[in-house]
Amino acid sequence: MGLHLPEAPPSESEDEEEEGASALRSRASIPMDEDHVELVKRTMASVALPALVVPPWAKEISEDQWKDMVENTLQSHQRNTLTQLSGP
Repeated sequence: MGLHLPEAPPSESEDEEEEGASALRSRASIPMDEDHVELVKRTMASVALPALVVPPWAKEISEDQWKDMVENTLQSHQRNTLTQLSGP
């Protein structure tokens, strides 16, 4: 079982490749002060999905398994994107 992320569209110029690499770096780390971190945590803790929108497979894995799957998928996607941006 894996998490599917769509492929990024191919870039059309070197400028776009540089912008893409810069955007990827900026998304990797978002600076936040402690108050903002706590606000995000409280906000996310209050989010609850109705049971009807949770697919059956999601009920069969633990939260830790889900987090590992998401993390591994994102890391793989980032490596693939960086490889594509670096070119041949």
